[in-house]
Amino acid sequence: MVLLKKGPWAPDEDQKLSAYIEQHGFGNWRSLPEKAGLQRCGKSCRLRWINYLRPDLKRGKFSLQEEQTIIQLHAFLENRWSAIAAHLPNRTDNEIKNYWNTRIKKRY
Repeated sequence: MVLLKKGPWAPDEDQKLSAYIEQHGFGNWRSLPEKAGLQRCGKSCRLRWINYLRPDLKRGKFSLQEEQTIIQLHAFLENRWSAIAAHLPNRTDNEIKNYWNTRIKKRY
């Protein structure tokens, strides 16, 4: 039985995951860790890719337009962060939720 690693990701793990996905794409997240040489579970690999490593992720400050979009959508969709993220390309649901809770929520 292989013990799965938990906790922070090391740079070499990020590199292995990125290199594997770049070469083979992603499909079956359950089998990906073993094929990529990682001692992580498939869910951990999927979340790391989606939330941190995807090349199309937008990083940094939210624009005024993005903030206004979040406010408008939150009034309609409430805390359905994935649904809100669908309207903000290249931003993750978790990033939007954190932005709402730390920057916007107090004003509304």
